Amino acid sequence: MILSTRKTNVFLCKNPTDMRLSYSGLSDLVKKAFSRSPYNGQYYAFVNRRRTSCKVYTWDGSGEVILMKRLSGGQFCRPNPTYKKQLRLTATEFSQFFEGLNMGGRLLESVPNQRPSKRRVLRFVPPYRTLSAYDGGGTRVHQPGQPSQGLK
Repeated sequence: MILSTRKTNVFLCKNPTDMRLSYSGLSDLVKKAFSRSPYNGQYYAFVNRRRTSCKVYTWDGSGEVILMKRLSGGQFCRPNPTYKKQLRLTATEFSQFFEGLNMGGRLLESVPNQRPSKRRVLRFVPPYRTLSAYDGGGTRVHQPGQPSQGLK
């Protein structure tokens, strides 16, 4: 992978992309999907609906560059669609993603609950409490320091 520096980020588009798009189409999509200039030297990755193909668009200073990959088996990891922020990958994370490795720990596929349950009030039990001589069933419980009489 041709990533220039450690500070180079790869922005991953969460929505499926038409793989027929070329230079001008991907440039317009970068402006629309990321609200960024496509000519700042960052990398922008797009994946198709079946997640078998990936295109990476960048500007290297002298022209536009598109890197393409189609996996022969398996799929690219799907990012969490409910994650509101832009997905920014480091060069190492992107190289793993581009190889088709499962990045489930980083790009979660699980969808959180639609609505959180009622807020529960926590009640703290004091650490020490006095125990009565009787348990809940009415049977006398042996307490330390007392003679055991008539325990069942």
